Amino acid sequence: MSKGEAHAFWVKIDIEGSTPGGRYGHSLSYTKPYIVLFGGYYMNEPVNDTWVLSIERMPFVWQRLELKENTPTPRVYHTATVCTCGKALGMIVLFGGRGKDQTALGDTWGLRKHRDGLWEWVVAPLNGNAAPKARFQVWLV
Repeated sequence: MSKGEAHAFWVKIDIEGSTPGGRYGHSLSYTKPYIVLFGGYYMNEPVNDTWVLSIERMPFVWQRLELKENTPTPRVYHTATVCTCGKALGMIVLFGGRGKDQTALGDTWGLRKHRDGLWEWVVAPLNGNAAPKARFQVWLV
């Protein structure tokens, strides 16, 4: 929607190349100019893949990030949001979810794109001694 428009409408956009495929229980975040998809159920299995879609210019192409080291475990029903202040400004923060063994997870991760173009997951440090309780199907704001 452009500024001043009264109505919004859906438009189908063409995507070239591979896609993350049909899934559910994943997270989808926007950090300009990227839409970032993480995890969810894919082919009836929890996964921990990360995909980015730059919407800066066409053609739109999904890119699977090859992040083999230090990544969150496969999960579904987790939550993610973009940090809007402080040292983590622009970082996607991911929390919790349900693991492959159906148990609730209580870990927190951050995903950031560095100036050199590389993406990296990092385990979020705890502030104090109290970690959040493990849970799934929650929301971060």
